[in-house]
Amino acid sequence: MAKSKVKAKRLGAALRQSRESAGLSLRDAAKGVGWDFNRLHRIEKGQGPYNPEEISGLLGLYRVTGDRRDRILATVRSLDEPGWWELAGVTKTMGALADYENDAQKITEWAPLLIPGLLQTMDYARSAIGFDPNLDTADIEARLTVRVRRQQILKGDVEYRVFLGLTALKATVGSREILARQLAALLNIGQQDNITLRVVLPEADARGALLGPFSVLEFDEWQPVVDVENLRGTVFLDTEEHTGIYLGVLSQLNAVALGETESMRLIERLKEEVEGSADEQRVAQV
Repeated sequence: MAKSKVKAKRLGAALRQSRESAGLSLRDAAKGVGWDFNRLHRIEKGQGPYNPEEISGLLGLYRVTGDRRDRILATVRSLDEPGWWELAGVTKTMGALADYENDAQKITEWAPLLIPGLLQTMDYARSAIGFDPNLDTADIEARLTVRVRRQQILKGDVEYRVFLGLTALKATVGSREILARQLAALLNIGQQDNITLRVVLPEADARGALLGPFSVLEFDEWQPVVDVENLRGTVFLDTEEHTGIYLGVLSQLNAVALGETESMRLIERLKEEVEGSADEQRVAQV
């Protein structure tokens, strides 16, 4: 089984940060453990190879101890362990996202137009995915399977926070009945201690949010990763130069979004309105 490229890249970043914290240049560090300069350079780029004993020696040079040392070495040993996303039918991009989500300690999303995938009900997800005319039934079902599997992380210890635009809460995806059930699901999942839902109203001053939907994944040992969705697909950003912009937008959203309680009351009110309009439509059709 090939090593996880995502995990190897994060491991390389963690080793680079440890070296820099130790005040060593790449060349001095390589000399300190008797390695070729290019070999250490490849390791920090996530290209390996990674040997637990050799990485242990490297951490010793960097004076990395305790929990941080244990976590880095555990990552080295787990590189060959396949994740569920490596199953047939999972696209490279979706597999990378699932890999990131699996290791994240905190995930924060900005969802201005649609309910994010981690919170979607099956009916809502099927309708949202079905908007793509290039997907056949088999493709849609495969993506649904992946989405449901990704949602399992919310049952763990990850801290999940989402800022929802009012449009996302009002957009009819599939039908009014599907939207009503989706809003009910949000009210239910919002009760979990590790999940925070907050609504951003259109009049809120959050101009940075015009960047569009994105999510920020944060980890213990490496820099945050930003998942940006656009018309061309998904892009992962992991350099401070690029992620800083999105972290700044999250700060804006945090300042202007409704509080948790107020947000849940608004979602409840919208659910009741949608249920009422759905009932009226059914009566009109009789």
